[in-house]
Amino acid sequence: MSTAIPFTPSTCSTSTTIKPQPNAHGKIVKLSAIDQIAPRDYISSCLYFPMSQNADKRHIFHLFERALVNTIIDIPELACSVRQPIGSNREEVELLFDMNQGARLNYKDYTALELRTLWKFGTFHELERDYFPLNIPRHIIFGTSAKLVSGASIPALVLQCNFISGGLILGTCLHHVAGDGVCNFILHKTIGMHLAAITQELGLRVFPITPLERSSVVEGEQGVTLEEFPDWKLTETSSTFLNPTNYEAAEAQSTEHGIFSISAEKLSLLKSHVLKSATNKKLSTTEAICAFLWRHVVLARRIDHYRYPEAKLSITVDARERMENPPLPSNYWGNFAEPNAVARASVACLQNEEDGPTIYVELATSVKRAIAAVNNRAVRRLVGLLNQMPKSTSLTWNVDRYPGPDMLIVCLQAHRYNDIYFGRDLGYPSAFRVTVGDTEGKPDGRCIILPPRHAEGHGLELIVQYSSGTLERLESNVEFSKFFTRRN
Repeated sequence: MSTAIPFTPSTCSTSTTIKPQPNAHGKIVKLSAIDQIAPRDYISSCLYFPMSQNADKRHIFHLFERALVNTIIDIPELACSVRQPIGSNREEVELLFDMNQGARLNYKDYTALELRTLWKFGTFHELERDYFPLNIPRHIIFGTSAKLVSGASIPALVLQCNFISGGLILGTCLHHVAGDGVCNFILHKTIGMHLAAITQELGLRVFPITPLERSSVVEGEQGVTLEEFPDWKLTETSSTFLNPTNYEAAEAQSTEHGIFSISAEKLSLLKSHVLKSATNKKLSTTEAICAFLWRHVVLARRIDHYRYPEAKLSITVDARERMENPPLPSNYWGNFAEPNAVARASVACLQNEEDGPTIYVELATSVKRAIAAVNNRAVRRLVGLLNQMPKSTSLTWNVDRYPGPDMLIVCLQAHRYNDIYFGRDLGYPSAFRVTVGDTEGKPDGRCIILPPRHAEGHGLELIVQYSSGTLERLESNVEFSKFFTRRN
C-alpha cells in the first residue's frame, strides 16, 4: 500500500492519499444488482472524542494514517474509486482500482490561527452539552460532498480528522455503492482495532471481511414481473431514482434534526405499554419501538388522510444471514439491505388517538410480518426483477416520504460504535452521528435508531429530520414524551 502526501503550504490543513497496490491498478470490481440500487451518495458519520488541550494533534493524525493503511490492507476495496463509466447503456456504476486516486485522509486543525474563524460551533464540551447536534455544515467536517456524475471518479472513502478546542471529530464518508451500514460499522471497528494495536506497539493482522465475488453473490429468480412488487415502481426521471421526496426550497427552510433519547428502563416500559393488550407476547422491542415511532411521527406531521389515505413504513433489514443455498457470511463486504421491510396502515387509523394500545399491537404485528418477509426468496426475486430491467436505475422505491406520509426507520442500534476502543490516545467515542447523502435542510423521511452514548448504558438515541413544528409536536405529545426526551 503506498501513500502520497500532497504538498500544501498550510500546516493546519493537509491531506494523505492511500493508493491501491500497484498490481491492482486498472482492476474493476463488478458489482451486484443490490449494489447497483444502493443510494449513489455517501454514508456520512461522525465520531466525537474528547482530548486534552495539549494533545499532540499531528501524532494522533499519523496514528490514523497508519491505522487506515492497515485497514485498507484488510479491506482493499476501500482504496477504490466509484465511477459511472461513459457509454454505460444500463447506467451502472463500478469500483475501480486506480493508482491515480485512492482513499483520502484529511487533517484540519480548527484551533490554528488560519482556520479558527471557520469554526463557529463551540468547543467540544459545548457540543457535548448540546448533545452533539447535526447542524455543522458538511464542508466543515467532511472531506467531500462530491456527487457521482457520468465519466468522473470519486473516492470510495474519505476521512477527515477535525481538531477543535477540547476534542476531535472524525468525519467519515463511505460511498454507499462501496458498502452499506454493516460495512460502515466494520470499517470503524477495523480502524479502531488497528489504532489500539499501534498504540500498544502490537502487530495485528485481522480478517474483518469474507471476500466474495460481488456480481455473483446472489442468483436472481427467473420469471418475476413488476406487478408482483408493489413496493417498487418504474423511475420517472433520473432525478427520481431512489429519491422519495419532492419539495420546494421554501418548504425546507424550517427543517431541522431532532435528537431524542430513551433510557433502558423506559425502553422496557415502552415495550410493555405498546404490547399490553397483545395476546402474542413474542413481539420484539424493535417491532414495538417501530410501531410507536410510526404512529407518533404521522400524528406529529398532521398528514391529510383524505389526500394520503395509506402510510408505508420501510425498515432496513440486513439480509446477509437470511440467505440460503449458499448462505452468506455476516461480514460480507457489499450492499445487502434490500429489499426493505414494508408495513402499511391507514393514516386515519394511525391518527385515531382513541384506539389506544390496540393500534400499537396491530402496527407491531404488521412490522413483524414485514421484517419476516425479507427472506432468501424475497432477495432472489428482487435481484431477478432488477436483472430484467433495461437500466440499473429503472426501478425505485414506491414510497413518498415528503410531502407524503411514508417514512423509513434505519435500525443501527446493534452497531455499537460507542463501544469501539480507538487506542489509549483516544479511548472510546463520546457519541456517534450519521446521515445518508446531503440532507442539509432537506426533510428525507428517515428516522435513524442509534446505540446509546458510551456513558449512558443500554438505551437508544433517535435522529429524525422534519419541520420545526413537527419536532415541537413530537416533543410536547404527552405519550411520546413519557418515554423519549428531546436533547437538542
